[in-house]
Formats: sequence, structure tokens, C-alpha cells
Amino acid sequence: MKRGAALLVAVGLLCAPGAKRAHAQDASFGCKVLLCAAATAPGWSGIPYCVPVMQTLFRQLANGGSWPSCPEGNASGLGFEPYQACPVGLTPVQSGSDGGVGVSAAPNGNLCADLSKSQQVCSGGDGGCSTTYPTTARDPRSDPYYVDISTANGTQRFYFSLQGY
Repeated sequence: MKRGAALLVAVGLLCAPGAKRAHAQDASFGCKVLLCAAATAPGWSGIPYCVPVMQTLFRQLANGGSWPSCPEGNASGLGFEPYQACPVGLTPVQSGSDGGVGVSAAPNGNLCADLSKSQQVCSGGDGGCSTTYPTTARDPRSDPYYVDISTANGTQRFYFSLQGY
């Protein structure tokens, strides 16, 4: 039995306590979503049973719905992470309204800065100087939404996109 199918059967058993023969299709919508989102090798899109479940979820989320609950599982609230992680040693920051770079970290900022390498930039003869940092643009994520799913093996982050829903 493939790992994804085995996962569906296992969670189906959890989601229908007391049933003599429980199946994934007997689980609540929230438990089906949790099962499908947690599937790996193949992921949910490679499991025919999961495709309509996840498409329904994404349509609901795109229309302002929330992540469904499952009493037998645990998922965080919906998160948004628009950019890929900065390379090691760089900090995510947001560009300022004047084109400068803010000095405080901004987890969803559009730039990565090396805050250990400040530079003084002075313009004109009025003594107006500012501190700048070397920056690079962050790559956008194609799947910016996420939930953290807690399992017996730890927590895994499930990223997804609502594009097209």
C-alpha cells in the first residue's frame, strides 16, 4: 500500500472512533483536509481521493472561509509568507517609503539585508546623512499560504496557493 493511501486509512480510523471498519471517506471534512495536507510521497495532488477535498478547501479559503478543524488532529491558523527565506546571514527587511531600508526586521519584508554591514550615505552640503545596508530582493513564493500541522513525528508546514480559486 502506498504511503499516501496508508495515511488516509490510518487517519480515517482516528477520525471515526468506535467504528468497526472506518474508512477515510467516513471522516469529517476537517479530518479529510488534515489527512490530505499531511500526505507526502505522493502529496495530496497525487492521491485521487484528496484532489476534490483540497480543491473544496481552497475555494472556501479563497472566499474568506477558515481552515476546518479536526478533533483528532491539530493545525495552526492560516498563515501568509509571501517571500522565500533569506539566505543565511541576511535578515528580511521592508523598504522604506523614501526608498531607504528600515533597520528593523520585517518577517514578510521584500528585501534581505546584511545588518552587520552598515554604510553612512550623506547627500548635499546640509549634513543630512543616513545609514543604509546592502540588500537583495527576496524571491516571491508561488505558494504563500500555510498551516502548521502537528503529527506524532513533529510539526510540518503545509504551503499552498489560492491562485485560481
